[in-house]
Amino acid sequence: MAEAIVRLRAEILRRRDTETLPAAELTTPQALALRSIVLEGPLRMGALADVLGVSVATASRTVDTLAARGLARRQPDPADARAVRVCATPRGKREHAVRRERFARALERLLDELSEHERRQLAASLETVGRLLAPQRDVDREAS
Repeated sequence: MAEAIVRLRAEILRRRDTETLPAAELTTPQALALRSIVLEGPLRMGALADVLGVSVATASRTVDTLAARGLARRQPDPADARAVRVCATPRGKREHAVRRERFARALERLLDELSEHERRQLAASLETVGRLLAPQRDVDREAS
């Protein structure tokens, strides 16, 4: 199943619309970091590391690359003068939107190849996978 998911991602990327604006070349961790800071707002480095499942040092290097490309910046944390938060720049927010739109179009083209019944089956399967992969605290919250 893991191999099928990896192949699916590769196939979506292969079929993506080449007529869209070119997105920045980002590694998967960089793209996930950008997504996190766009969708969740400014994050402390430790929180970003937790989201990415990496060490703070690795998250910091990822942010260094995003900052060098003008996609993110560090800012002082108003709650703790010793800490910094990472936020997306306007350019980073635009980049995220371009990447998200490109992915949505590629996925839409794939789904067009399925029958309505197959789409419903896929949606149900993805819900199941989402529950299986959800952090335990999210599952505990939903149960209460």
